[in-house]
Amino acid sequence: MREYSGHHNRLRDRLGDKPGANPGDRADGTLGHNPVNSPATAAASIPDASSEHISQLKSEDLSANIRAIPLEQLLALQSIIEEGSFDAAADELHISQSAISQRIKALESQVGHIVIQRSKPVQATAMGQLLLRLARQITLAQEEAAQRIDNEQRNSTVNIRIVVNADSLEGWVLPALAPIAQQSIALDIKRQDEHISSRMLRSGEAMAAITAEETPVQGCTMTKLGYMAYFAAATPEFASRWFPEGMTKETLELAPLVQYDRDDQLQYHFVRRITHAKVHPPMHFVPTSIGYNDAVALGYGWGLIPSTSFSSYPEGTLVRLSPQEPLLLPLFWQQWKLSSPSLDAVAAAIIKASRTALVQDHDAEAGRGHASPST
Repeated sequence: MREYSGHHNRLRDRLGDKPGANPGDRADGTLGHNPVNSPATAAASIPDASSEHISQLKSEDLSANIRAIPLEQLLALQSIIEEGSFDAAADELHISQSAISQRIKALESQVGHIVIQRSKPVQATAMGQLLLRLARQITLAQEEAAQRIDNEQRNSTVNIRIVVNADSLEGWVLPALAPIAQQSIALDIKRQDEHISSRMLRSGEAMAAITAEETPVQGCTMTKLGYMAYFAAATPEFASRWFPEGMTKETLELAPLVQYDRDDQLQYHFVRRITHAKVHPPMHFVPTSIGYNDAVALGYGWGLIPSTSFSSYPEGTLVRLSPQEPLLLPLFWQQWKLSSPSLDAVAAAIIKASRTALVQDHDAEAGRGHASPST
């Protein structure tokens, strides 16, 4: 991912060979003078990065050390995770591999934890994920500040990462965000199942998400958007063959099921709601919303289709399976607790569109047919 390269270059220029540009590495890959993180201090105090025995700091010391982390160390962590390796991150930041390794060693010494798993591709540890989220929050704040004060404002954009479930993305979110895309905001939209999208908030991979979880992620605000209505559907021929007496545990165990991907949990929640059991049917995987709906309409198997998509097929193409009322999936908007005009603009567009695109509480008949992760 390269959307932050312009920001990195501007920051590198500011931290280059200017007098007093300390703390941090210079643009040529050498370290600037920093009493805390100088090469001599780092070499004496930092254990082998592959070791799992970095000493744990007291909570008050850790808090103080995190507040004192030099920005270039956080940006090094962010670049390594986004680029997937130390080599690629060094190229992105235009510094040597030894310089970027030194930054990470200094960061791990400062917080008393390993922050990166040296795997292929590299991955952030639990502490690394917390610091990655901090790095991206700082980057967002810097980009918005630069946008306001830059004389060439038209060339300055703010990058906003959000996570959206596939049905919302292809159904109503893209039209809602069209006006936002005309502003100086670059949208990075990740597609993820609504039952696990909050993981990307916790890890710092995203700034906001549409999720089915009713508990706010720590450090995030939450707004209820409404309910997405789904019908269990199949072709008339499929229904007659596999469900002549209705949907039972026995028939659901045998009837082919269409799944979006292996993270798709919606059909399983529906089955547990009506049978209170788990089933293991044969499955087809079709990883696009339109393709998924078409697969059901072509007789691949049964599946849950958004009510708006169900009504778009010619009459007689699909029939509703038991129960007749739709399954109502509650959706929530969660975002970082961060003062950000750009993120707030995205949130306002999503929330406004949800009021007409989704079923609201006053239309949900006291929660009948709701689906949830615990259903």
